[in-house]
Formats: sequence, structure tokens, C-alpha cells
Amino acid sequence: MSNLSSHILDISTGRPAAGVVVHLARYEHGDYQPLASMLTDANGRIAVFTPAALPAGRYRLTADIGDWFTAAGRQTPYVHAQIELMLSEEQHYHLPFLIAPGGWSTYRGS
Repeated sequence: MSNLSSHILDISTGRPAAGVVVHLARYEHGDYQPLASMLTDANGRIAVFTPAALPAGRYRLTADIGDWFTAAGRQTPYVHAQIELMLSEEQHYHLPFLIAPGGWSTYRGS
């Protein structure tokens, strides 16, 4: 089983993005099935998604950045930042989002 963590940084301000809703879903039977929805903490982090033990397979991580920017009184054309990935057995995956009103990016962290 693997586990997954994330964090979100607003690179336009250099600050963590606290309070962003992030959804985790697993691909099964031809579609993504929701597993969890969590909020980033004051440091913009989700230490470990629940469920903590994830079997190998295809997953989608979706951050609701549009709502977060709107709540902060800022505009963005992006509703979500989304990562689709394959998890293999017995690994830790850390997938950060780097966001700004004009775009977003990700990488595999450690």
C-alpha cells in the first residue's frame, strides 16, 4: 500500500494556501470514484490523505483553487488544478501544487 500527501503554495504571494479543498478519487470501473475531500491546513498542507493506505492504481487529485481565489477576492480562470497519476505499491507520494491566478504547476516531491 502507498500513501499520499500534498501541499499548496500560492507562488504569487509566496504564502501557503490554507483552506483549499482537495479531493482524492480512484479510477474504478471506467470512472473516478471519490475517496476523500480534505482541507489544507494553515501551512497549506495535507499530511496524509484518508484513507492512508492506498492500493496500487490510478488516482486523481483535484484542488478547488477557483473557489479559494474567489474567497480571497482574487480572479482566476482556473476552477481546479488536477493531477492524474498511477500509484505503485509501497511508496510515499508527495504531490504539491504551485498556484497563482494565472496558472498552476506540480511536481513529485519527497
